[in-house]
Amino acid sequence: MSAGLPLGLGLPLAFAVPSVIDATDAIWAQITAAALILVGAAAVVLAYWIWSTHPRLRKVPTAAAVVCYFLSVVVMILGNAHPSGPGSGPVAGPSVAPSSSVTTTAQPSNPVATTAAGPRCWSASKEAIDCREKHRFEELLGATNCDQDAVVRFLGGSPAIDAVTAQAAAAPGGVCAVQTDEDVMGSAHNVLQNGTAAGWRRCFDRRTQSAVNCSQLHSREYVATGSTHRPTPDECVAAAATYLNQLPANLVDDLVVGVKDVPSGNPDPARCTIDARGNQLLDDSVRSLGVRPVPIHTT
Repeated sequence: MSAGLPLGLGLPLAFAVPSVIDATDAIWAQITAAALILVGAAAVVLAYWIWSTHPRLRKVPTAAAVVCYFLSVVVMILGNAHPSGPGSGPVAGPSVAPSSSVTTTAQPSNPVATTAAGPRCWSASKEAIDCREKHRFEELLGATNCDQDAVVRFLGGSPAIDAVTAQAAAAPGGVCAVQTDEDVMGSAHNVLQNGTAAGWRRCFDRRTQSAVNCSQLHSREYVATGSTHRPTPDECVAAAATYLNQLPANLVDDLVVGVKDVPSGNPDPARCTIDARGNQLLDDSVRSLGVRPVPIHTT
C-alpha cells in the first residue's frame, strides 16, 4: 500500500500537467505548472514518510491526496479555459480566400501607337509598326526642335563633332522623327555610344564615288564642327583631334585631315574630312580611335 500512495498522488499531476503545457505561451500557466509539480513532489515525499513512520497520522496522506486531486481539477479547468497564444484579444474570424476572378484589360490593337512610355516607329511606307521590327522612322522623343542637331543628340552623339547618316523627318501626324537610310530594328536612342557605331556614321568610298556608312569599306570619314561656316585647315585639325581622341600628327602615315568643299551657309553639318592615305581603305570608323590601331583594311 505504501507504493500505491505515491502513484495515487502522481496520477492527478499527470493529468494536470498536459493542460498546463497546452498553454505554452501563457506565463501564468508555466508558473502554475512548476509550482504544482514542486508541491506535488513534496506531498509525495511527505506522505510516504508519514505513512512509514507515523501510523497514527495515516489519515493525513489520504486528505493530502484529496487536496491534490482537487488542485489538479482546478488547474485542468483553468488551463483549458485559457487559450494558447499571445494576448487575450478577440478570436480572429475565419480567413477568406482571395477572389479567383481577375479583371483583365484588353490589349490595344496597335501597341506602338498607344504606348505612352516608349517611342513610336513607322515603316518605309509610314505605317505604324513595333520598334522591335524593321522600320525606317522613329519618333524623336524629347526634341524641342526637329532638326539635325536633335537627331544627333537623340542618337547619343555631339552635334559639334558627329556627322550621321540619319536625318530629321516628319512622321504621320506631323510627329518629328529620326529617318534612316535603310531599315533598322530596335530603338536608335543612344546608339552612337555603342562602340564605334560605324553603321550610323557618314563615310565616302572613292572607288565608287558614293556615300556609304562607315561599317562599309571607305576611304573618307566626315567630321562636323557644329557650325555652317567653311572651316579653316587648323579648325579641321582641331575638330579631327577631338573626333579621333588623338592628335592627327601622330597618324600621318595612315590618315590625312582635310576641309570638305562645302560653301558657308550650307546646312550640311559635315565640314571636315579624315582620309585614308594613298590607296588604303578603312573598314571601321576612326571615331574615338585613341591609341588603337588605325582600321586599315587588309586583303
